Amino acid sequence: MALIGYATTEAYEDLAAQRGIVLLRPSSQTLMQALDYMELQVYKGEKTDPDQFLEWPRNGDTEIPVKIKLAQMEAAGIYDRGEDPLGTVGQRVIEKTVHGAVTQRFSDSGTSTPIYRKLNATLRPYLANGGSGMQFEVTRG
Repeated sequence: MALIGYATTEAYEDLAAQRGIVLLRPSSQTLMQALDYMELQVYKGEKTDPDQFLEWPRNGDTEIPVKIKLAQMEAAGIYDRGEDPLGTVGQRVIEKTVHGAVTQRFSDSGTSTPIYRKLNATLRPYLANGGSGMQFEVTRG
């Protein structure tokens, strides 16, 4: 059992087994990639100790919230499938029509990334922007 960030390899492997998921890559590797993802998020509050290495615990707490551990394991599962929650996917479809044959038109610029709803929902209560990059703070003069 190795603790990698917030989750142990044992807890991650047990969670996958309970859900009938066969892991394809070493647990330590995907948990480390998931930890990198977790540490790039902007969380509410402040680190409990400003000198601590990781973002959690926060706000004077000494425990890591269960949902933070679950989010790391969910992100590890995404990496295990060969996907990257921070990566780009490619051109996005802007039009799709089906008339006997399939015709697709793609945007000339920009990329799209998949949405990982379970991961986003798990992290949402802890993120400073509520889990959306479209929110920002407005203050008056």
